Amino acid sequence: MTMKNYLKSLLAVICLVAMTACSEDPKAEATAFANRFASYVAQNQLDSIRAVYPDAAECDSFAVKFNPDSLTVEADAQPDTYKVSVGGGVDFVVVKDKDGKWSVTSSHGLVAFNADDLAFAKSVGQYKEGLTDVQLARRMGVKEFKDGLVSSFVKDLQSKVKTGRINRDIHFPEYMADEGIGAVTVTNGTGKTIDGSDYVIILFADGQHGSGSYRAKGNSIPANGSTNVRFTYAGNSYVNSAMLTFVIPDQQLFVKYFEAKGTEFDEYLKANDIDLDKVAEGQKTAGDETAPAKANPAEEDAAVEQFIRKFYTTYVLGDAEFAPVAKKYCSPKLLKKLKADYDFDDGGYAIWDFRSGQQDGNGKSEVKSVKRVRDGLVYEVEMLDMGHPHTALVSLVKNEAGDFLFDDVK
Repeated sequence: MTMKNYLKSLLAVICLVAMTACSEDPKAEATAFANRFASYVAQNQLDSIRAVYPDAAECDSFAVKFNPDSLTVEADAQPDTYKVSVGGGVDFVVVKDKDGKWSVTSSHGLVAFNADDLAFAKSVGQYKEGLTDVQLARRMGVKEFKDGLVSSFVKDLQSKVKTGRINRDIHFPEYMADEGIGAVTVTNGTGKTIDGSDYVIILFADGQHGSGSYRAKGNSIPANGSTNVRFTYAGNSYVNSAMLTFVIPDQQLFVKYFEAKGTEFDEYLKANDIDLDKVAEGQKTAGDETAPAKANPAEEDAAVEQFIRKFYTTYVLGDAEFAPVAKKYCSPKLLKKLKADYDFDDGGYAIWDFRSGQQDGNGKSEVKSVKRVRDGLVYEVEMLDMGHPHTALVSLVKNEAGDFLFDDVK
């Protein structure tokens, strides 16, 4: 026998002895499997991980660095079951089935989450210590929770920070070309000071040349207090109403003013009758089968903006005839108003109620922006009307078919 063949035979014997020893020592088998699995996790090898950890299909990312020397394996009370600790509170359970196949059945601390998402989740109780990685992944995977929380918070904020009495007499215009000075009271029903740079006041006025709107910059409003925001207006106009609108995105408002209690996520699950374990198994809790699907606020706003832009571009600022399609776009309530505002006898509608009231101009006409400003499908439409800046406030409703209809315009 040559030396080369001798070495091959010796290596085969050593491997056979090692395999035999390993098969006779279940803990050694568990340790070898645990090291292999931990190496998959360290490299975020999803396919390899999920092949031996089926429940991890709900987990999107794994990232735990480990030192094989720090890995400890302890037998569980259940047969062929071992708890593996990697250190730092990270552990997982490995089990050998009757066919001799090893798998991972649960884990803690192996799943990686985005730092910002994790901080938010901890503040609202979406993330909880002690839950398994799969349980946490299910909770962190409910993305609509944050969207809904942001939307409901902003609506609540808008309802608590609002305009009140209008005073036009600080300086009342003495003649038509004079400029008047007035003030509007703004109240803050929240426990936080509202920065004046975060909102503006829109004032709606009637004048000699039709209706129009004015904007006034906000003042800082103390917590649970009020302030007076001054505004100027033309002498030939009469300010009749005011509205506060925030000028920073909803997400920024949420980050700046929201204060978490730590129970928001569990309250959301309870309010919506959601059992995440049953949902994960493709089941629904009692009553879910008949519950209507809830609209995603962001998707709804996008649909409304498309509806408003199409209507304005085609009928308000465009040349298409409105009367034949009036019932398709407006509620009976608004159609009654548009008909009452129509000055002719041919049965038409005052489509100009959606515009600035300016009689002429040389600039272009276009919608600049559409933004939700109140609960109940109320939107601010900023536009150029023949070059004149104008802001319209439109309210919408849904008909029985779920289609949007304009219900009011100012």
